[in-house]
Amino acid sequence: MGFTSKLEKNLLDVQECMKDGSYELGPYRKMWVFVPKKRLVMALDYPDRIVQWCLYLYLNPIYDKLFIEDSYACRKGKGSHKAAKRLQYWMQQVSRKPGPGWYCLKLDISKYFYRVNHDKLLEILSRRIADQEMMEFVRGVVNSKAEPFGLPRWRSPDDTPPEEWEYETGMPIGNLTSQLFANIYLNELDQYCKHKLKIHYYIRYMDDVIILGPNKWVLHEWKEEIEEFLEKELHLDLNAKTSIRPMKSGIEFVGVRIWPTHMKLRKSTVRRIKRETRKISSLYASGDMAKDAFDRRATSIRGMLKHAECASLRWRLNEIYREEMERAKNEKKEVEYEPFADHPGTGERNGNSGESD
Repeated sequence: MGFTSKLEKNLLDVQECMKDGSYELGPYRKMWVFVPKKRLVMALDYPDRIVQWCLYLYLNPIYDKLFIEDSYACRKGKGSHKAAKRLQYWMQQVSRKPGPGWYCLKLDISKYFYRVNHDKLLEILSRRIADQEMMEFVRGVVNSKAEPFGLPRWRSPDDTPPEEWEYETGMPIGNLTSQLFANIYLNELDQYCKHKLKIHYYIRYMDDVIILGPNKWVLHEWKEEIEEFLEKELHLDLNAKTSIRPMKSGIEFVGVRIWPTHMKLRKSTVRRIKRETRKISSLYASGDMAKDAFDRRATSIRGMLKHAECASLRWRLNEIYREEMERAKNEKKEVEYEPFADHPGTGERNGNSGESD
């Protein structure tokens, strides 16, 4: 409430600090999140988040038009569902081609957000930012001395003591500008793959890259060239999860396993959805969550289910909801309401479970 209680004055103060070059971001608040995997997230205070939005609104129009069509993360009109549908469309196309069957190269970049090289990122940004004052401000954001964001090569947050974290690499997970910078940085890889290697079936969602090829030998060649480019140009590494597999076994991408004919949620995604459903149902049943808040969370979950075959999973989520309602013995809540049905209020008992093998 401190900042918003005198909003106009405080905004003008921030503006003046930005004009005279005295504005500095930080400090960051650290927190661990465990979904979908364990990560260290860093959050800024309210005034700093306003400045981040201003910077994003300035930079995004400059760079978004430079991105390839098949980059889908954190972009207006894109998103994970469209990425999944695009990849499935390609799989349908190539499955009709003659031959023994296509293969998939899945790139996994080691500790991407923790390993982005600041000097390289600033060099990329300087190609398009003509305003030197803005460039200096961007430099201050990237090279923030408030907190080190980077990890030594092949290290993880768990096994790196505070004194070994690096100031010259990394971006804070959780920052709006980090999402944009992440896309800008890997746009270098996108352009290399599309224009130098001439790869047609190439799609990226943040640091998850999928490439389709007519055989595993051409994919091995592309993998070697990409690995060399990442190391020499972007100071990044591929980790052991990078793989080449037959397309017919399905492709894991953006939380689903995709085949030409259908999609299924990953088992880890299903487990996460069930945990979230039990959590919000319990909070709502006990009166610790308002109905509009519950409905928003339920809508988000339905959105995750929308493009996969998961009628039985929807039925199970509604069962979890009813279990929590009955456990709370709160007769005021709608026990028969089915918030996770395709159309809330109606049940679905038949159909695929939605879990991939």
